[in-house]
Amino acid sequence: MDNITMDIPKELKRHLKYCQSLQRIIKDTHRSLNDINTLLQLGRDVRQEISVYDDLDYLSHKADRTPNILVFGQSCHAKALLINLMLQENVLPYFSCQWRQITFKYGPVKSIHLTLGHEFEIVENLKAHEQTSWITIPEEDIRRSDKENLLDHCPSVEVVLKHKLLKENVKIVVPPDCGPHQFVDLLGKLVENVLPVILYAVSDDTLNDSNIQEIRKLKDTFTVPFLFVNVTSGDSHLSKFEIGALSTESLTESEKHLVENSAQKSENKLHSLREQLCRLGYINAEARGTTRNAEPVIQKKSFCLECSLDNSLMSDKTFNKDFASFISEVLRSSVLKMAKKLSEIHNSCLRKFILCAFDMAREIQITPKRILYAQDVEMKMYTTLTNIAGEQQQEITAIIQRTLQDMRSNVAEVLEGYNCSVPSSPKVATMEIQQLVLNRLGASVATQIVQSVGCLQESFTGTLQRCVESLEKNCHELEGNLSASDAVKQIIHAAYNVDLKTPTSFSVVHTFMDRLRKLLGNLASPWSSSGQFQCGLQWQLQVVTNLIDSLSSSKLAKTICIQFQEHVKSSHEAFQSAIRSLENQLSDQLEQTEEQRIAIRKKHAPRFARLALESTSLCDLVRWNMPKPIREIGRGQYGVVSSCEAWGNINPCAFKSVVPPDDRHWNDLAMEFYYTRTISEHPRIVKLRGSVIDYKYGGGSSPAVLLIMERMTKDLYCGLKSGLSWLKRLKIAIDVIEGIRYLHSQGLVHRDIKLKNVLLDNDDRAKLTDFGFCIPEAMMSGSIVGTPVHMAPELLSGRYDSSVDVYAFGILFWYICAGQVKLPTHFDQFQNKEQLWNSVRKGIRPECLPHFTEACWNLMEQCWAAEPSERPLLGNVQPQLEQIYRSIKFGTNQGKSSFSPKPLGFLEYDTDNCSDYSCNTNLIVREY
Repeated sequence: MDNITMDIPKELKRHLKYCQSLQRIIKDTHRSLNDINTLLQLGRDVRQEISVYDDLDYLSHKADRTPNILVFGQSCHAKALLINLMLQENVLPYFSCQWRQITFKYGPVKSIHLTLGHEFEIVENLKAHEQTSWITIPEEDIRRSDKENLLDHCPSVEVVLKHKLLKENVKIVVPPDCGPHQFVDLLGKLVENVLPVILYAVSDDTLNDSNIQEIRKLKDTFTVPFLFVNVTSGDSHLSKFEIGALSTESLTESEKHLVENSAQKSENKLHSLREQLCRLGYINAEARGTTRNAEPVIQKKSFCLECSLDNSLMSDKTFNKDFASFISEVLRSSVLKMAKKLSEIHNSCLRKFILCAFDMAREIQITPKRILYAQDVEMKMYTTLTNIAGEQQQEITAIIQRTLQDMRSNVAEVLEGYNCSVPSSPKVATMEIQQLVLNRLGASVATQIVQSVGCLQESFTGTLQRCVESLEKNCHELEGNLSASDAVKQIIHAAYNVDLKTPTSFSVVHTFMDRLRKLLGNLASPWSSSGQFQCGLQWQLQVVTNLIDSLSSSKLAKTICIQFQEHVKSSHEAFQSAIRSLENQLSDQLEQTEEQRIAIRKKHAPRFARLALESTSLCDLVRWNMPKPIREIGRGQYGVVSSCEAWGNINPCAFKSVVPPDDRHWNDLAMEFYYTRTISEHPRIVKLRGSVIDYKYGGGSSPAVLLIMERMTKDLYCGLKSGLSWLKRLKIAIDVIEGIRYLHSQGLVHRDIKLKNVLLDNDDRAKLTDFGFCIPEAMMSGSIVGTPVHMAPELLSGRYDSSVDVYAFGILFWYICAGQVKLPTHFDQFQNKEQLWNSVRKGIRPECLPHFTEACWNLMEQCWAAEPSERPLLGNVQPQLEQIYRSIKFGTNQGKSSFSPKPLGFLEYDTDNCSDYSCNTNLIVREY
């Protein structure tokens, strides 16, 4: 059997399987989004960013499409040649024209029907029905009459064949012959719910203008690559089927000559056609490798699926061999685009959820601090204002005295702008002049008060106001009529906006003047008489002078200060009440925020991480296929490590097979996968190159996730056992620090730094691996994770940060300096991890070996300090290590270790078994 009947059905079946996986993942994504929108109170911007229902529906529609092979061509003759070649039988007549649409589909019995829109069968006697067993469809059955309108219910021919190429619900469609004005509308109907595989049959040496216009319209309509097939004439003395069935020796000399001439003509035609297609830009001569005779060579499984596939040209001689590869490219490229888009949706939503968790964690931490800050700043401002009012009474008295003296010296200026109308009594005129004097005095005093407290504006109010408003931003149900920000505004108003000109503005001076005016209004003026009253300038000046002389600067200043203090105190009490109410509301909100953060961390983010793992793994599977294992090189608690053949341009390559036993482990693995894939390239980090989910693993009982990465030589455990020089060990320590620093710079905490998670390359340079416990600080749940010997004391309390990696490095550095893998004596005495943990909490640490230098021992002790705050920053650890390294390398002996690596007498091991990382080292050495 040839490639068409064997490979193409496999590719179609694989495509259907991929599309079913996509549909399942899309449905799970829909359910997850619905749960999130129902259960989580996310911000409006977050909801908009994760509102991807339209994209999911679009992908679901695309994944539901059925592949159809659409055959176009220069003529009906060319299309007949190609169809017959594809089906390997002469189904269509070679010399005919003006075809109806012809659709080939699978069925158990060979038959032919005339249908209307593929839904209704037209009862009509066809020529084929008159034959007992037809081979070639009669020309009369497929010819379209001039009366049949293509765009108005034109009958089409439906041919049912029992052919393997059609078995996977695939149809071969030959569009009807039509004019240029109908072609675009016809194409629109052909692509509905169909994944088109476009073939264009060319039987002549070159394309004519009509063919070029038709191809241009096809390119504008379809976004898939075309396969141009150069077909030879079907009227030769021996058909291609006959030639294929005969051996060269069985041909006569004339027949051999005929075959040779036919091959030469075919090669010349192909060369001319290729040049024209390249010139028109329809194919790229360098897109696929070509032979010396310009014969296309399709490179299987090495094409770039991430890029748009190029159009191709092949001859009918290689069609059976290369057509399967072309269909594979088209189908895999289509699935890959959908899977990549779905993976982008998952990763985008997952990033948003993690950022939400960061924001929530930050809000939970910073909100109480903001409240304390606001209370502290407001109290300082209240105390300062009270002190100003109490301590600066003499200054205010002096201000009032200067103002009154200026007014006494320039009485005429006080009366500027006063228009003395004819009052009904001298009392009214006196009150008007009193109002004028008091307003002038109040304005002067208010200006001086504002200047005396002006420094507070920069010291307190701006930051306080912004802080309180940010706290109130999400509290829409504030108790009472006065918010904390309003109370702050009142304090600010009292301090800076003392305005005596408008009755609505607050002014302690204005309040006092109002009372004083009432008092003066009840006093009898010594200059009033019962005679005719004359309100002259002299009288007005006298009234002003007497009024100024009657005012007491000290009493006025005391009254101003008292009332100013009363108002500031009232505003302060209002603020305290409002901030308590705000604190109660925010406390309730923070409890809800913490619940939602836990829901994101424990449920929603892992759920989307699993979806992202599935969609990304599908991308890798489509792109590179399943990795082929060579041999097992190690086993761990959570999986098997195997070397494998080159995969995804990675060589040497290895993968870890992880079989999650339940949903919790699936979620943990998915989060590990996400964090590891998001880590950028770094020389001290083992990069995860890809992943594939093997649903047939272990007989299909439980799927396994294959995590593919570059293969290293060994791990540090095996490296220490086989013997490493002191300089190499120091360099490894520096490499580990660089790797941890890079993780911390990405906001990640490794949480499991140990010997087996440090891999070595051929040059004994180290890289960190196994990010199963790696997590952002904001996503940490307080769970107890890691290897007991390397676990910091605070890990047991559930409250820890990135400094746990510093502690773990301190223990790792002990092994590096010791040059061995034997447990420290202080740790080897314990029978279980509970005893070890209790002793670590009490301060037990590894012992100082005789060959340890002071510099190395001091660094260890700093790193494994009991208090996280006392541990050094990694930015300070690295320079110390580099200084020790330089001193050893250049012979200054500082930090030199006297340890000389030798086979450890109490251990029995074979160094050949340590040539690969993650080797089984649990035979003799006990490791907690």
